[in-house]
Amino acid sequence: MHAPQAIRDDPLYEPLLRPRAAAERRRVLLAEDDLDMLRLLARVLEREGYDVVTAEDGIGLLDRLEATTWADPAQHFDAVVADINIPGLSALDILAGLGSAGAATPVVLITASGDEATRAEARQLGALAVLDKPLVLDELRRVVRRAVGR
Repeated sequence: MHAPQAIRDDPLYEPLLRPRAAAERRRVLLAEDDLDMLRLLARVLEREGYDVVTAEDGIGLLDRLEATTWADPAQHFDAVVADINIPGLSALDILAGLGSAGAATPVVLITASGDEATRAEARQLGALAVLDKPLVLDELRRVVRRAVGR
């Protein structure tokens, strides 16, 4: 879908219509152990204009977070989207570590077993949202948009 010609010709709207340069794009770290789901979610977020870095387990998620924190802080992540039950370190463990380190990166958790105790723990640890599988992709887009806009 394209913007109407009057909007496309208006110089005030031009920055909104052109693709963001790589340096301006928001970065999302996505962790999911189901490779088909990982590819789908990465594709959805990339189509929304985010640079997506992926991890298949908790150790990979932690490695990527630490690499941007210590090696290149300018490459920080604007949001993290992670399955709660990824192998290695769970997303809840990583969320607890982020909170104790004073990190301000918004975290969105996804789960297939959304029991209330897990949701309460995630909220207590600072999760921005907990989304249930099967995911409603529009809800994921909305929540990530809110996360990176913080």
